[in-house]
Amino acid sequence: MRLYLDPWPPDYEAPVAIDDSLYDGPVDTRVETEVWVAIRNPQQSLFGRICFIDGTRRIDARVLAEDADGKLVHGLFGTIAVGCVESDGARACLGKVDVRRFLVMGGGVSRTENLSALGLTYQGEAAHESSPEEVLSRLQNLMRDAEAKLGAELLAAGTCVFADGPLTYFAHHADSLIGVVKKIQKPYLDPTHFALVARLGVGERTPLFHIADPKHERYSWYLRLAAVRGFEHPLSGILRLEVRSSIGVEAAVRLADYAAFELPRYASHPVRDPRAPQNLLPVGALETELRRRMGDATLIRRAIEKRLYDLEH
Repeated sequence: MRLYLDPWPPDYEAPVAIDDSLYDGPVDTRVETEVWVAIRNPQQSLFGRICFIDGTRRIDARVLAEDADGKLVHGLFGTIAVGCVESDGARACLGKVDVRRFLVMGGGVSRTENLSALGLTYQGEAAHESSPEEVLSRLQNLMRDAEAKLGAELLAAGTCVFADGPLTYFAHHADSLIGVVKKIQKPYLDPTHFALVARLGVGERTPLFHIADPKHERYSWYLRLAAVRGFEHPLSGILRLEVRSSIGVEAAVRLADYAAFELPRYASHPVRDPRAPQNLLPVGALETELRRRMGDATLIRRAIEKRLYDLEH
């Protein structure tokens, strides 16, 4: 048994975390071609401008309360930030950034709080259940909804949008929108077809395959961003990308070829990003800026503590 290095640091989730229990049968691998071989078809840019969008969230403080019946209610003060980086191929610049703060409470409770010391308002949001997991899930959904709203604005302007993560929250948008998934977890392909992924060269992709999800039907493919060092696993540097199947096979193929042409140019390097090369350069820079815009976590935590103290005195 040969050992290969997982190039991401151990404090991050593994980029290759295939769970065979998630395999629910083969997908249609013949939507683009009957021949399952690597495709390398670099072409000139289809778009004058492309955008990368991403979001991040932070728990500023967890809180507990009791309802009228004495039942424990979980909640949290949370901050989300979403934004985009725009690129014309020659230069990239920061686009729109939106930072919002929420007090999410379980059990259907909604309550807005103001931190007068910092001039911040946490908008009340209710989670149906009261567990810590459900409350955090509500904050996550608020972030994803904000990403989808920003993505819709950018698509309306006629640009190509690369969204960090699967397209779960982009159910109504089928234009030039491409989901970029850094982590390989669900084995959509059977072992025979998946074996091609490890053999891809830089800038090569698999043919499209069809994921017949009733809620989020889409076409997907794998792409290699960068070369693999000899001691790294052959699946290092692989992205899975997806588009809505409603755009049709021909449009999906054009976007797949376009992504294979564009994305290797934005691959990050381990010197700059520990999640290289999958965490694309514009996305890594955007994440840094979003965290800065969210404000100092320690200062905000102290302001929350002061607010809660003032409410009791």
